[in-house]
Amino acid sequence: MPITVRQLCDTQAFNLTVRAGEEHVERELSWAHVSELEDPTAFLSGGELLLTTGVSLPADAEAIEERVRRLVAAGVAAVGFGVGLRFDTVPDAFVAAARAEQLPLLEVPLAVPFIVLEKAVSQALSSDDHARLQRTHQQQRRLIHATLAADGARTLVRRTAELIGGWAALLDAAGHVVHGSHRTVRGAVNRTAPQRIARPGEVVFSSEGGEDIISHPLAAVDGRVLGYLVAGRQGVVGSLDHGVVTVAASLLTLFVRRTDETQRALARARAAALRLLIAGQMAATREVSQDLWGGFPSEPVKVITAVGSQSALNSAIAVLDTGPSGAAIFGRVEGHLLVVVSEASVEKSVSRLVTVSDLRLGISENAWWDEFVRARRESRQAADEAAQRNEGALHFAQLGGEGLASYLDRYRARSYAENHLSVLQDAGSAGREGSLCRTLRSWLTHNGQTDPAAKDLGIHRHTLRRRLDRIENLLGVSLNSPATRAELWFELELLRGGSDS
Repeated sequence: MPITVRQLCDTQAFNLTVRAGEEHVERELSWAHVSELEDPTAFLSGGELLLTTGVSLPADAEAIEERVRRLVAAGVAAVGFGVGLRFDTVPDAFVAAARAEQLPLLEVPLAVPFIVLEKAVSQALSSDDHARLQRTHQQQRRLIHATLAADGARTLVRRTAELIGGWAALLDAAGHVVHGSHRTVRGAVNRTAPQRIARPGEVVFSSEGGEDIISHPLAAVDGRVLGYLVAGRQGVVGSLDHGVVTVAASLLTLFVRRTDETQRALARARAAALRLLIAGQMAATREVSQDLWGGFPSEPVKVITAVGSQSALNSAIAVLDTGPSGAAIFGRVEGHLLVVVSEASVEKSVSRLVTVSDLRLGISENAWWDEFVRARRESRQAADEAAQRNEGALHFAQLGGEGLASYLDRYRARSYAENHLSVLQDAGSAGREGSLCRTLRSWLTHNGQTDPAAKDLGIHRHTLRRRLDRIENLLGVSLNSPATRAELWFELELLRGGSDS
């Protein structure tokens, strides 16, 4: 620790007398500086012991008070006033001004040269720097030693918490806790999430709930954020030992980079094995399944397709990796996550996956391995519908009530319907025919019967006939064709809810 005013006064060889500011003698000294200038504040940085013999001290009490106020404003920790040269004792006006400002004032006898006090402060600071370096060296050694443990990352997180006197947590790129020093870290981590999200890839300092917290990103060589080290302790901002956290973050970066490289290689191998399964080479996939997933699901199986953001898919893979070995085979294929599980464990797998934010699941019907292609198609269709409905999970069996429409790509089909029928919408709004789409819907609803359709529309049957002729001309079709009527009806159903339907 740096030397304090009290420690300097307690040194008997200096024979210092405290004349004012006794209540602040615990102040630490950053340096000792000799000056006889009328205003030395331009040469001070704060925390100094200012040594003077009062050569430039004014005689006027108000001027002395103003000088003391300037010294206090500059952050001077204490004043050492040398007596025996110009003054036999510290002037009363200076003592009174120092007391008014609660500035420690030390009377320095003539027998004690200022250089002796300067050396004492300098040596104390040097000893403190040496102790700090020794402490930093010991901390770094303990952190490095932690990496040699069997579970190096977990041990390193706990050692970091121990050294800072607080808590620490290793997060994955999505912000989920991988290792935590204490069970309660999740709450603190969640409170700092908005700041990490707002400033991805940056070191973030914050104060939450009376704690000093730092969030340090762990990045890959290409700049991708692989995770975070978040640490905190009770205290004001700046009380946390950032040096310890920085070293720990550097060591953890090596861990997560190595893990990232391994995971990327594993992901490529899993994707290749699943492509073999899709191609009908089930035996080849089974042969490598023990190494890639720890086993192979037993028949009958269900296929799960998961769609969502890259972050959501990464989190889903992490969830599956922590599940029972061999319970599922999974991997990324064509931009989504493909999961195959036995029928007995499908609900357990789904219940774990739906906890991942922004993930939508589609689950197939039961299938044998030779029916895998069919089951995969069902799961993809259910996943697309789950995404459209914004539902967490949807079973293919739940789509049965929608008939043929459930087998279509709704987005593409609706886009086609909008383009095909746009000529009716444009013509209807530009002329006096009214809504041609509404006319067509009413006529089709009444099974092509003119009179009830005209009555429903509130127009004469001849007017309806002219509109139907115009619809045929605009679309280039014959409304006498059952196939044409069915297709137009289906297109109108896809547009239901629009202004013209």
